[in-house]
Amino acid sequence: MELPAGSAEAVTRFASELVALGRAFGLFERDAICCGTVSVAQCAALQELLGGPREIGRLATIMGVAQSSMTRLVDGLEKRGWVERVRAGDDRRRVEVCLSPAGRKEAARLSGLTEDILSTIRDRIPEQKHDQVLESLELLRTAIEDVRCCL
Repeated sequence: MELPAGSAEAVTRFASELVALGRAFGLFERDAICCGTVSVAQCAALQELLGGPREIGRLATIMGVAQSSMTRLVDGLEKRGWVERVRAGDDRRRVEVCLSPAGRKEAARLSGLTEDILSTIRDRIPEQKHDQVLESLELLRTAIEDVRCCL
């Protein structure tokens, strides 16, 4: 059903689909990827740390949360033995968060689950639509980031 782009019905449908997508993916991510072992936020932080150590402030920015929230999240991961806080070699005042060996193993496991699930989702989309869906997701992400930074 094609609706005029600026119509109230088009905006309502867009909002409804976007909210439904967010809810579905959030529940899906929690159930299928995190498997009840960690929260979705912890899961995402562990996977982000696979890329290397991050300062808590930088990790908070990447994850889109307040630094105080990230500090509490890191505290929980540290209690589980999955991350460590280390002083940066070039500036001893800077503290970075890095994965412990157990954390690296858990992050790799979660990353594998993420890749498997997302591959399965992508396989449910007709192959000739893959580029279209990717372009739409990129446009949506960019629009959200643009609006978010202006609030």
